[in-house]
Formats: sequence, structure tokens, C-alpha cells
Amino acid sequence: MLVDVKYLTENNKEDKKSFKKAKIKEKKGLNVAYDKNELGEFFPHLMKELSKKNQSMKINSVNYKIEQKDEDKNQIESIPNELINPGAIDFIRRCTKNEEAFEILDYLLKRSKLTLEEYNMYKKQIMKEGGLKELIEKSGGPKNPGYYINKYYKKDNED
Repeated sequence: MLVDVKYLTENNKEDKKSFKKAKIKEKKGLNVAYDKNELGEFFPHLMKELSKKNQSMKINSVNYKIEQKDEDKNQIESIPNELINPGAIDFIRRCTKNEEAFEILDYLLKRSKLTLEEYNMYKKQIMKEGGLKELIEKSGGPKNPGYYINKYYKKDNED
């Protein structure tokens, strides 16, 4: 297959020269093969760089801070969201009385971690007969002391 490749000159006008013998190979992605001499006419500086014998570079130092940032990012991605950004339900699941849940909701609303709409929805749900217990059961059950150690730490150490 022949490809007509046009390029822009310094004046940004289209030049009518084209590569006559460009071949496209589609095995792993798109590979285009050109005649070396013809490519040298169009891109002399590129051909000079490609034909240099010495194509290696000595590295005197490595910036470990960049590698460390990548490792830190991977560690953060592996931490469950409920440990990093607990929501209202995560706190409410530790409550045993309606008053405790209302204190948490008031605090989260004051800190803008909860919208007024969410605040009213949770408050209305908790005020129903058995509402707190129902909300906690619906959300995964109560979080007793040692919940996170049992759920995450022991699980990781068993592997």
C-alpha cells in the first residue's frame, strides 16, 4: 500500500512532494516504513539523530522522591474509602441512642460535611419508632470497638 504524505513548509503552505514508497504494516499497532534516502530529503535532522552510532546516555543520579510519591499513591489507593473519608452513616453506626446520632448529624452539618437535605432525611429516619436501629442494620450493622481491626487488619495478615 502506498501512502501520500504531505508536509508543511516553513511558510505553512502545503508542499506537493510526497513519499513514493511508504509502506504500512499493521501487526502491532501502526508501523510505517520509508525509504531511508527519501526520508533524509524531507527530515535531514531527524535522520542525522537516528543514524548516530552513540545512542546511549549516562545517568548520574535518580530522583527517589518521584518514585516514593508513586508508592505513596498506590498505598493510598489500596486503603478503603470508609477509612479515609467516613460518611455520616459510618459515624451513626457506632451510636446506641438517638441523641448520639443527632449530635453527630448536627456536627457534620455545622462542618459542611452533610447537606441540609441529607441532615433532614437522616433525622426524620432516626426519629421514627426503631429508626436508628433500622438505619444501622440497613447500612451494614453496628460498628463495635475493634471493627476496623477485625475487618481490615486481620484480613490483611491472614493472606
